[in-house]
Amino acid sequence: MSAEHTQESARIDVFGWTDTAIEFRRCSSLTEATDLVAAHRFVWIDVEGVGTADCAHHLERVAALSPLAADTLVEGVRRAGADDFGDLTIVTMRSHAPSGVVEFIDLLLSPRILATIQEKPGGDCFEPIRERLRREPQRFLRADSNVVFLMLGRQICEGYKPVLEQYSDSLERFERALVRRPDTSMLDRIHEHRRKMLFLRQGLAPLREALANLQASLAMRHDPATDVRSRLAALRELQDEVGALLDVVEFQKDSAQHLLDLYLNAASNRLNEIVRVLTIISVIFMPLTLIAGIYGMNFDGDGPWSMPELRWRYGYPFALGLMIACTIGLLLFFHHRGWIGDPLAKRRAKGPSGSPGTPSQNGSPISMILSRRRSRSSRPR
Repeated sequence: MSAEHTQESARIDVFGWTDTAIEFRRCSSLTEATDLVAAHRFVWIDVEGVGTADCAHHLERVAALSPLAADTLVEGVRRAGADDFGDLTIVTMRSHAPSGVVEFIDLLLSPRILATIQEKPGGDCFEPIRERLRREPQRFLRADSNVVFLMLGRQICEGYKPVLEQYSDSLERFERALVRRPDTSMLDRIHEHRRKMLFLRQGLAPLREALANLQASLAMRHDPATDVRSRLAALRELQDEVGALLDVVEFQKDSAQHLLDLYLNAASNRLNEIVRVLTIISVIFMPLTLIAGIYGMNFDGDGPWSMPELRWRYGYPFALGLMIACTIGLLLFFHHRGWIGDPLAKRRAKGPSGSPGTPSQNGSPISMILSRRRSRSSRPR
């Protein structure tokens, strides 16, 4: 990406907290943004479309960014995780923006500075948070960097929910299609779904483990400072959010495995059905072949062991009637044993007891897991 294109697509927003207001400014450079730190109680610097190397260079002097922290930010492995560098905490989360852009977002948390670095332009997911801060500044006036960090982490987690709901609908469609008629094309689609679930899991499982390790590291300091306790609480809440999403991903991954088992069972049952039909046809034609073979031997003559039916007037209709009687008898016997037809058709036509087709009132497992928080409209003002 060229420097000119990066400059055109860059966006640097700064929210500064004072004792009486929350001030917002869109800056033209990182130098202008970092100069606002001294005039506020704490600031949130939201950067989009700027490389981590430039951000690390400008944050070194205002955010106590150590050389190791800067190297981790610039050259670190691009995976979800969390690192502790004294007063500075770096959390990397994978974001799924509504626009479909998937990227890693670095969140730098310190007592006076919260910085969010989004390298890809067009993948912003923090607009709802910025809108809430502009619309209700008095409500968040007493917030600190840990509270805003938790809000941003939750917003990133919110981006996973439409993706998981879409995958859940796909699983339900796959299951209905597999019950009706298994198709070999379903197998590739289920495998593709499992690969997507593994991709989502790669963005959540390491993060939850890293957040747990980070909490243990902070708790071992025995630091009575209020900021440390607030940071521990924010990390714990974010870990719960990530854990809830990971539970849904694991549930859907197990559901995809269940669909694979269902496909294999359905394919096996279909093969058994074909073999059963062919076996019934073979059994029906066996006595017919026997009768035709007996009367096709043509042992004719005047001896006592000759075949009188060959010269009998009704010999041919008698042979045909015997074949028809054998066929009808075998069909009735197979139907009585349940080998042909569907003995449960009448029972299914009546439907289960109660009101058939009534949708469940409890909701899907995904909505139950992800609806732990109250809606914003029900919260007290």
